[in-house]
Amino acid sequence: MMMFKMAPALIAGNTLVVKTSEKAPLTGLYIARLARDAGFPAGVLNVLSGFGVPCGAVIASHMKIRKISFTGSVRVGKAIKEAATKSNLKKVTLELGGKSPLIVFQDANLAKAAEAAAKSILLNSGQACIASSRIYVHKSVVKEFCKRFCNYLKELGENPPTGNDPQAPTTRRGPQATKTQFESILTYIKEAEQAGYTIMAGGKRERKKGFFIEPTVIYEPDEQSRVMREEVFGPVVCVSSFEDESDVVRRGNDSEYGLYASVYTRDISRALRIARAFESGTVGVNCTSPVMTHDMPFGGYKQSGEGRELGKTAVDEWTQLKTVYISL
Repeated sequence: MMMFKMAPALIAGNTLVVKTSEKAPLTGLYIARLARDAGFPAGVLNVLSGFGVPCGAVIASHMKIRKISFTGSVRVGKAIKEAATKSNLKKVTLELGGKSPLIVFQDANLAKAAEAAAKSILLNSGQACIASSRIYVHKSVVKEFCKRFCNYLKELGENPPTGNDPQAPTTRRGPQATKTQFESILTYIKEAEQAGYTIMAGGKRERKKGFFIEPTVIYEPDEQSRVMREEVFGPVVCVSSFEDESDVVRRGNDSEYGLYASVYTRDISRALRIARAFESGTVGVNCTSPVMTHDMPFGGYKQSGEGRELGKTAVDEWTQLKTVYISL
């Protein structure tokens, strides 16, 4: 995330102040040391370690800062935009939350789709804004898909008994980042259980020590339930069946988020038709998150954010246009 900001900003000729996450400050400081050792002039790249208040709030409202790029929650993104407006109308790029849909048609390669879906929700223990957390599978193949999907989750996400050690080569999946996030995820799962939804896999805390949660699959939850509408930000995925193409596209788009969407089908015409219909900044055809390339723009529709990162587009975001008229 830090490199998403650093590279285009510095390439465009700006100086940059980076506020790292209070949950993970050390990587940012290490990158700053590398930049210093590489010969960056003093003051070009500046790394601050601090909390959102006061550190982030001061940056958002500072009168001498002209551009902000933020990755995080919708709530904080709105606060930054408000502070930017009230100060000096600084330009703001926001990369916020996601509730990414993945649609699997009856002609799809189910093994490929199931494995990719498992890897997507396991990425960073589900703590990824691009995670495919809503999966829609054609009714004729949903049982077969779910069987494969749950098997891949176990195969790819199951830690050995020593899995608490993050440096052990056998460890496959880490814990949730904080106790607060850990408890929030368990609350979503508990609500789903109380509503009577089928828990096809997981659903419990893993181990007594550490903030580990089992990869969890919730089957056919109500489309208006919290687990389907809100970003859980953990290893929790909802699987629903469908029969009609237009209906499933409507359901996939029925969200305030629009960051990443995917479709699996062997029908290229259908794939392109759905890719066009998705209200999403990034679309995967027969692939899903975290598939990305750094030479293509990345960003969201709706409350998933505004502006773009990566690629030439990102460099443009860190510049300002100027028109010059010369009379000869």
